[in-house]
Amino acid sequence: MSIVQLLQVPTAGAVNPGCTTVNGVAEKFRNASGNKAVFWAPQHEDNKIVGLAAVWSSQEDQKAWAASLEGQEVKSAIQRLSDGALYDDIVVFPEEPLPALGAKVVELISWIYSVKQFNAKKNDIEKGFKDFQSSVIEQAPEADGGSVSGWGQEFNHGGEPSRRFTLLIGWGSVDAHDACKKSKQFKDNLHHLTDHESMYMEDIVHYAYSQSLED
Repeated sequence: MSIVQLLQVPTAGAVNPGCTTVNGVAEKFRNASGNKAVFWAPQHEDNKIVGLAAVWSSQEDQKAWAASLEGQEVKSAIQRLSDGALYDDIVVFPEEPLPALGAKVVELISWIYSVKQFNAKKNDIEKGFKDFQSSVIEQAPEADGGSVSGWGQEFNHGGEPSRRFTLLIGWGSVDAHDACKKSKQFKDNLHHLTDHESMYMEDIVHYAYSQSLED
């Protein structure tokens, strides 16, 4: 089991991969007790949005650091950087997410389910991803780094207690992902992900997280 804090931060202007402000925030995450790795990148679809993924040894480590003085300072720095609604979730992945996060490009997609739907359909939703994973992702030559799925923390969505079901899927490139989506294999098996009604499906976005390892 791995814990990943996923942030998507809208900013006032385009963000370059070597942005010193974001690098400074990422470095503070890296230096935190219990942190295993940190990745960040501008969003492919909108380079005014910064995506950051911080991998933690445990939820207890993440919570302790978030409550510490340094954690509060980083929270304030992110709020100053933000120019809109902040996406911030702590996702529990039963499988190791580092291979997917280290792919050339990572697809990030989330569905929001009410807690009532979560309680009623959790196993079916998880099985749907596993079926899609084995039928498409593990067979696709365009895939890179693997894929994982997990549930985020409870939050208020439209006045209803809800949780996100989040996928991280590694691809060779955004173009490779687009090519895979056109394949018969992809189209024939997409229903495994879409058979379960959710309150809301968030945008499909891409991050080249691995480029931050080169900084």
